[in-house]
Amino acid sequence: MKSRFALSLAALAAAGFAAAAAAPAAEAGHRECSIIGKFDRNRDGKLNVFEAKRAGKAAFAAINKDGDRTLEPGEVSQRIGAETFDKYNLIKRKGLDRVEWSRLVKARFYAANTDGDRTIECGELKTKAGHRLLAVIWN
Repeated sequence: MKSRFALSLAALAAAGFAAAAAAPAAEAGHRECSIIGKFDRNRDGKLNVFEAKRAGKAAFAAINKDGDRTLEPGEVSQRIGAETFDKYNLIKRKGLDRVEWSRLVKARFYAANTDGDRTIECGELKTKAGHRLLAVIWN
């Protein structure tokens, strides 16, 4: 009787440890996809290009620490590389303005839309292209 109890207790503890180990992975996925819930205006569980651009606009405002009309290389260095910065800095002023940032968001949106349905689902955000999109819309 004691051995059955001990076995049951051990099995319960093992299940608890497995659930605790799986929780951080599920939590990371939830965090990664919470951007959809935040900007999904039509509540379909997906981001369309207009919702992604809205998220990009909010990110622009959040990372523009000096409050001017452009993002300088220092403000976006953790999000995009110097080569990408130069590619989208068409006007070649002090930095990326909102129109240039919006073009970058749109390009990354379509790159992340692997199934071609013109919406981004949570699974698409977990790809490398999805992570690149998150870098320009997450704030």
